[in-house]
Amino acid sequence: MYAYIIECSDGSYYTGWTNDLNRRITSHSEGSGAKYTRGRGPVKLVYWEFYPTKQQAQRREAEIKKWTRSRKEKQVKGFAILKGGRDMKKTMKDTIKEMEKLFNIPSPSGFTGKIEEYIEKFLKENSVPYEITNKSAIVATLRGKNDQEHRTLSAHLDTLGAMVKEVKSSGRIKFDPIGGYMMHSVEGEDCWIHTQDEKIYTGTILTTKPSVHIHGDAKKIERNVENMEIVIDEKVSSKEDVLKLGINVGDFIALDPRTKITKSGFIKSRHIDDKAGVAILLGTIKHLVSKKIIPEYTTHFFFSNYEEVGHGASARIPEKTKEFLAIDMGTPGDGQTSTEFDVTICAKDSTGPYDFSFRKKLIDLGNTHKIPYQVDIFPFYGSDASAALRSGNDFKAGLIGPGVFASHGYERTHQDAIENTLKLVLAYLVSE
Repeated sequence: MYAYIIECSDGSYYTGWTNDLNRRITSHSEGSGAKYTRGRGPVKLVYWEFYPTKQQAQRREAEIKKWTRSRKEKQVKGFAILKGGRDMKKTMKDTIKEMEKLFNIPSPSGFTGKIEEYIEKFLKENSVPYEITNKSAIVATLRGKNDQEHRTLSAHLDTLGAMVKEVKSSGRIKFDPIGGYMMHSVEGEDCWIHTQDEKIYTGTILTTKPSVHIHGDAKKIERNVENMEIVIDEKVSSKEDVLKLGINVGDFIALDPRTKITKSGFIKSRHIDDKAGVAILLGTIKHLVSKKIIPEYTTHFFFSNYEEVGHGASARIPEKTKEFLAIDMGTPGDGQTSTEFDVTICAKDSTGPYDFSFRKKLIDLGNTHKIPYQVDIFPFYGSDASAALRSGNDFKAGLIGPGVFASHGYERTHQDAIENTLKLVLAYLVSE
């Protein structure tokens, strides 16, 4: 059963209920539907909701009929953007494709040049103006109906990684982590070593006692950075052999993302934090530009590059920004409300609460547009929004994102969470 709104040829709205949308809309257009729509055809279906019973659909019809014209217009506008049929499916397909590409561009904090080039290319192809900050963050801008007050959305390009700390006499490499991750989560992982002269070597992260056939305490050795090393895939047996390859202290090390997307819609990869957020912003931009949708306020898309080390969006926030929304990740797990299928709205992280009125606005949008969401608290977490606030910026800050399981490890989320986050972002950008 459906409750629906149609737009008549004279621009007026009619609300009704039916068990067959196509047949009912046809009858309205042909003049054999409701008395009100006779002579006002052809009509256009602009909004609908499905309900399992006739009684529920009728109750919803009665509720909608009490709405003001303005309320109906807002609902219809949001519905057109969020449930645009083939358009929304294409946007989701494009977003997932972008995400897969982003996963495979190495970008540990401090080594984000290649992914920055990719973002610039995307913005140029979509004719979106942008600027590059001194810190090499990228700020793209779409003009809105209101240019007096601006909104800024952020996602971070940088990921976890490592740096060459020492070339050992054995020819193996000691590394220093970039970002916070558990050592056991990288044990046995392949990695890419990027040298100063742009050569790339592969290797594997292992403990210093990797073989149970040799080391009696191989299973018990503590997994910490002192007991870990990289075995490179080259014929080397000494420090000199490695140095001759051009590998030196300070070279960046990127982790193999091992991206997989299952038939059931799960996305498994390293660096979902926060390349999912970046892909969502790219999907948002492409959707707005291709459909010629003008956001309610001038909107800046801030692609930061040092979030994993704490100072991502700490500088160069556009000065007219009144609301700053970070697109990062939710944290599913024991004691958390976040799931891998919903968009998570963060109430508080380790730096303190996010703005209550902003959070309420996001919740109201989720309820209005029936976007599955969860509200959660992240006890060990900071974001671009919190970094921007610490720098003294004067705006309301919020944080949302898809639920990402096993954060800072081999992560997992679901396409539903990506879609729900994308929908909430779009709903927010066209809201007042």
